[in-house]
Amino acid sequence: MAKVKINDTEIEVPNGTNMIEAAKLAGEEIPHYCYHPHLSIAGNCRMCLVETTTPRGPVLEIACNMQARDGLAIRTDTAQVLHMRKSVMEFLLVNHPLDCPICDQSGECRLQDYYMEHGQYDSRGLDPKVGKNKRQDIGDLIVLDAERCVQCSRCERFGDEVTGTGELRLMNRGDHTEIGMFPGDRLSHNYQGNLADICPVGALTNKDFRFQRRVWYLKETASVCTGCATGCNIQVCHQEGEVFRYLPRRNDQVNKSWMCDMGRLSYQEIAGLKRILKASVDGKAVEPDVATGEIATRIRAAGAAGVGFVLGTRATNEANWALLQMVRANVPGARIFVVEGNDGGQAAQGDTLLLSGDRNPNTAGARLLARHDGNVGDRLALLAALPELKLLVVLEDDVLGRLGAALPPVVFFGAFKNATAQAAAIVVPTAHPVEQDGSYINRQDRVQRVRRAVNPVGESAPAYVVVDRLGARLGKAPGTQMVAAAFNGMARAVERMRGLEFKGLGAEGRLLAPEAVTAVPGAEAST
Repeated sequence: MAKVKINDTEIEVPNGTNMIEAAKLAGEEIPHYCYHPHLSIAGNCRMCLVETTTPRGPVLEIACNMQARDGLAIRTDTAQVLHMRKSVMEFLLVNHPLDCPICDQSGECRLQDYYMEHGQYDSRGLDPKVGKNKRQDIGDLIVLDAERCVQCSRCERFGDEVTGTGELRLMNRGDHTEIGMFPGDRLSHNYQGNLADICPVGALTNKDFRFQRRVWYLKETASVCTGCATGCNIQVCHQEGEVFRYLPRRNDQVNKSWMCDMGRLSYQEIAGLKRILKASVDGKAVEPDVATGEIATRIRAAGAAGVGFVLGTRATNEANWALLQMVRANVPGARIFVVEGNDGGQAAQGDTLLLSGDRNPNTAGARLLARHDGNVGDRLALLAALPELKLLVVLEDDVLGRLGAALPPVVFFGAFKNATAQAAAIVVPTAHPVEQDGSYINRQDRVQRVRRAVNPVGESAPAYVVVDRLGARLGKAPGTQMVAAAFNGMARAVERMRGLEFKGLGAEGRLLAPEAVTAVPGAEAST
């Protein structure tokens, strides 16, 4: 650890900590454009100049290229530092267009923010501004306005260091330097939206969100992307019950500061045409309570041996736990299964960055509860049991698409229409992840929270609540109406979750305890 002094505050940080990050820990904001915690150091914007003391006297150095070492002292508030910040801002604004009233970056633009604190205000410019290319369509998600660029090179480094595609380049020299692409090139990777996220000004904007809402009207709720098993941390940006975008939320253990475009655009399905809004029995719309009562009736008629239940790899831990508890309490002879695979039965391709080939957010959670129960079958077990089943209750997953086999009469709890929902005799709508509290376990065995950002649409409710209501109809409710109580009860029962608490998951989640290794009888310990 290194003891460093920032202005008048002395703090202790790990050796090598970037001084911009160290200053944050000391409550000081060092303005910057080119620095990004997950990209290499460029040091070209010069906005982060700070004053250090040397044997030659005080000198100015860029904080982004300065690492914490024992005894280092910097000042961020001297007259010389403040003067240089104003000079840098003046330089950056010499050719910047007066687009602020129409720029989609307003409210998130560091040029605007820093100008208010460090601007010269009175222009000394006499020459016309240098014009550059505007509103260039450079990818499926991104629009480029080269006039607004401050040459921070973040986008260039992202393409070189993260995606490895290297499309964007700084071209020309002097005040004619601009960001652009070679003729015929176009962004084609699955991480384009991150370019708009890291652009500190309005040069790169996202087509999907462009001119939709001013950001100061939006509320943000910390959550998790449910597009695949990676579980990227996100901010759900919403206003008056409508979600307008997902943004990546920094978690160095999961997704750093990035997310894929597939997950980014998945917010569109929340209010999409595939949502299930009403309960139905044999194709006729009914109230959810009526559907729940009919499910209970059909379970009793089928008998325990004739009913199967399927845990959901797309459902929350709390919903799966509620289903396990409900079945064991009310239909102890029924069989339970987990059917892994992607909806529709289609193989999906992942990549080496974030996107997983498993498009389900909670495969690890369903597996964990299946092992805990000890009597849960897999895909092959369900296929073998189908001829004996008179009723199959499915939680969230497209089991019909995954199995590719004829099913007995189906009860489907889910948020979206799929092959299983279309074939189901009874359908009960459940809430989307942004419409409920709960938890998932990603492919790293990290337990992470989703938080309710907007109200459930239509007649939907969290799946654990729906299952609890069914348990009450059958005789014993599992008591999962309160999500924190459901999670904490599960954590006390499941060995690898012991010690976890719902509130204790925090913003970055918690890893499961390592899986116990069973010793082989007669084997000698290695020395």
